[in-house]
Amino acid sequence: MKNGVIDEIGEIIQSQDRLLAFGSKTKTAIEAPTGVTTLDMSKVKGILEYVPSEYTFTALAGTRLDEIDQMLAENNQFLPFDPPLIKKGGTLGGTVAANLSGPGRYHYGGVRDFVLGVQFFDGKARLIRSGGKVVKNAAGFDIPKLMVGSLGSLGALVELSFKVFPRPKEYRTVISSYPTLTDAMEHLIQLTACPIEILSLEIEPINSSYNLRIRLGGSPELFDERIDRLKQFVDDIEVLDGEAESMYWENINEFRWLPEDSTLVKVPLTPKLVPDLDEFLQQNRSIRRYSVGANVAWIAWSKPLNKLDQHLKDSNLAGLTILGSADLIRLGAWDTGNFYQRIKNALDPDEKWTEV
Repeated sequence: MKNGVIDEIGEIIQSQDRLLAFGSKTKTAIEAPTGVTTLDMSKVKGILEYVPSEYTFTALAGTRLDEIDQMLAENNQFLPFDPPLIKKGGTLGGTVAANLSGPGRYHYGGVRDFVLGVQFFDGKARLIRSGGKVVKNAAGFDIPKLMVGSLGSLGALVELSFKVFPRPKEYRTVISSYPTLTDAMEHLIQLTACPIEILSLEIEPINSSYNLRIRLGGSPELFDERIDRLKQFVDDIEVLDGEAESMYWENINEFRWLPEDSTLVKVPLTPKLVPDLDEFLQQNRSIRRYSVGANVAWIAWSKPLNKLDQHLKDSNLAGLTILGSADLIRLGAWDTGNFYQRIKNALDPDEKWTEV
């Protein structure tokens, strides 16, 4: 990337009172409030360094996820937290800022577990670098983790370094259906404690049943044995493989199951809180799925958001709108806390970076 692009961005930051950085704008529900200048970071793109033997790479924030995915695939590597919206043009910076992880987070961890270092513009238009480009790095305060989920409120991401993992040779998905959420949740809890290595674990309500989805990865010659062991924990099963299996998870990660007139809302929760939320969503006829071992709910909401907002507040849950047209971006019981405010004051004392 030429220094001229960086200099231009720095000048824009200095000349504006309030800003919110954007890349490809694939998270359509996250918009800048009235009176806030949109800072286009889409030109800040490109892969700067990739060391396959070290399982690390460094890229600019506007780099598309599909470009990174293709690069890693050439060496049988991948970002194991399954970043969503790869096919729709999602970028590395937007994934970090919105804290978006896919089904692979269940086994491998989320996006914050893979960020090694960042470079970003603070509220004074200064380029700040924190963290490093290698896995074994303990230099300085762990600001990279704070940038995950910050939604641009702490600065504009410019450069990011990530660690990656070897890509499984093949995948299989096991599907088991249950008549009630209680039945599905009981089996899910059993699976979280079983000795079988599971990459993704989800519950998908469909019509009057609840489907338990279990993804396995590894050497194809071991799948039969592993699936036989799974039968100790789940009832009658269906097995997906090949193109049907990969397309199933791609449809999930691209949110193709979301109706056109709905807003996509992400809600972190715990398995114990799923029944109450599901009852509310069922009453409101919302399509939903429970991902990451029922620790994240993805909700397709087609009614006014204030109703969902109030329920989340009553349940002490927080939600974030990701896709669709939304008059509310943060829903429910958000509490940034004193620690966040201290970091905000240090990096952006003039509050130039808007909190959406």
